[in-house]
Amino acid sequence: GRPLAAPCNGCGVQAKAGKWLPGATTPGYLEDAPGSFGFDPLGLAKNPANLQRFQESELIHSRWAMAGVAGALAVELLGLGDWYTAPLWVFDPSGKPTWLGIEIPLDIGAI
Repeated sequence: GRPLAAPCNGCGVQAKAGKWLPGATTPGYLEDAPGSFGFDPLGLAKNPANLQRFQESELIHSRWAMAGVAGALAVELLGLGDWYTAPLWVFDPSGKPTWLGIEIPLDIGAI
C-alpha cells in the first residue's frame, strides 16, 4: 500500500504480524506469505512446491467449510431440520433418519 502521512518525532514504527508462539522466529520462506503467523515447526514448507500446494489446499478446505456452514444454515432456515438434533434418531428406536425432510431407508443394525 501507500505510506500514510503521520506526525514524526524522529522514531519509526513498523507493524508486524503476531507469531503463532510468542518469541518464535518466522522462517524466511514464510516472511512474505499473506496471512502467515510463521507456523511451520517441522519445516514442511521449505520446498516452494510444497508451500504452493499447502496454500491451494488451505483455500480448497476453507471453501468446503464455508459451503458446509451455508448448507447447515440453509436447512435450518428452511425448517427442514436442525444440525444439532439430527443424530438423535440413532438413540430413539422409533426414530427415522431423514435427509432434508425425506425419510432414508437406513438401519443402523445393518451397518
